[in-house]
Amino acid sequence: MPRLVRLGALLFVFVVALNLQASDRVPTVFRIDSPTIIAFFPITQKDAKSGDTNEALSDFQLYLAQSQTRLQQKGIDLKVTYAEIFRVSTGGETKLFRPEARQDGYYFIAPGKQPHFEYGVMTDSDLLEAADRYFGDLKK
Repeated sequence: MPRLVRLGALLFVFVVALNLQASDRVPTVFRIDSPTIIAFFPITQKDAKSGDTNEALSDFQLYLAQSQTRLQQKGIDLKVTYAEIFRVSTGGETKLFRPEARQDGYYFIAPGKQPHFEYGVMTDSDLLEAADRYFGDLKK
């Protein structure tokens, strides 16, 4: 009987572990109601050990912080994710976005507009210029 209890406990732990892994894979859903930029930097624990990745991540976060206030002044929401995939919901439709080869970049979206994305870390001024091109003249 103790052997059966141990086997049951082991099976329970295994099922819980599988459920936790599956829930980690459920992509975040971004609900879009206004002009939005989703900045994405897919990163795994293995990636985090790379010096090059850490430097790129540091630049990514710095430029986002420097551009956030100016984007808000223009009426543009800024969201950030470090997930490998995410979902975007706008106008009652939800789409899955998976960056090519787990690259970092920016997903531009506004209700009623086709999404646009660009890969690579952008400086704050490059991000603001890209936002102006995509969103046009919003409040300044």
